Amino acid sequence: MADQPTWTTATLAEHLSASLIGPGDLSICSVKPINQADPNSITFIRSNTYAQAWKGSLASAVIIPPDVTLEEDPSRALLVVPDADIALIKAISILHPPPPPPEPGIHPSAVIDPASAIDPTAHIGPGCIVAAGASIGPKTVLLAQVCIMDNASVGTRCTIHPRVTISRECSIADDCIVHSGSSIGSDGFGYRPDPSGRGLIKVPQVGNVVIESHVEIGANSCIDRATLGSTTISTGTKIDNFVQIAHNCTIGRSCIICGHAGLSGSVTVGDGVVIGARVGVTDNVTIGDGAIIAAGTGIMNNVPAGQTWLGYFGGPARQEAANYAALRKLATKLRSINKAIKQLQQPTSTSPKP
Repeated sequence: MADQPTWTTATLAEHLSASLIGPGDLSICSVKPINQADPNSITFIRSNTYAQAWKGSLASAVIIPPDVTLEEDPSRALLVVPDADIALIKAISILHPPPPPPEPGIHPSAVIDPASAIDPTAHIGPGCIVAAGASIGPKTVLLAQVCIMDNASVGTRCTIHPRVTISRECSIADDCIVHSGSSIGSDGFGYRPDPSGRGLIKVPQVGNVVIESHVEIGANSCIDRATLGSTTISTGTKIDNFVQIAHNCTIGRSCIICGHAGLSGSVTVGDGVVIGARVGVTDNVTIGDGAIIAAGTGIMNNVPAGQTWLGYFGGPARQEAANYAALRKLATKLRSINKAIKQLQQPTSTSPKP
């Protein structure tokens, strides 16, 4: 904390284009959650749902949108901004700047094939492998134990975290981030029954993976190479941890794919699609531009552009919500019927004969 720059609430408000309510000379050196904040930190509240937490917080300042109402405290500052989330991103960037990139160069323990091409401004960390025909672009950073296989390429200003494998002939464009343990270009999952009836025949996977610029891939995700052609991740898409994208998928621009989602082979995803956690998509399905798939949904049919789908068998949100409501009502009625049947089945007491 001591080596971090200290900002005042006034200078921070200026950099966030915020309206300052309260003292401008409070020292701020970090951004923290409202329940973990201390007097040297600023926090944020995006809705009135969390407004009550401000009273018990130790933070000296808070970022809020105009529609959040907080009790003013003369000893603390309110920074009112049009969008609390965007202002929070800026505040984190100001108060918690990233560490400087590693120095250019190749670690002595790295294994570099002489037939590869590495820009002199790139950083190749300990235990990395760069195979024949591979290329690493300017200012790209390979951290420890990254494996770049034959004829694969990584563009400019990329960061490849430890234990990532980028397989043969796959390409990653500029300004991409791939987090630890991910696999780019492992074989697609293709098998056919052996005509002899003895097991399975593997379908050769001779395509590749093409990842366009400004893509981020979370830890332990797998993007399989195409059987033929390319599996493609388009510009600006963000992929969470533990995501499986199978062979020959085409993912559009600026999509969000959340953790544990699984896309089967030859799925086409349009631009701006949001796929929630634990979504499963069957093969050869198309999801249209701007569609939203709720967490846990199973997609077995094409999804039209702009629609929100949910449910185990996947359908339009309004329709599926109505189905769930009907099932709940049916369950309530069935419980009432069963209760009445049990009461009718109970033996009635009879008076003894005189």
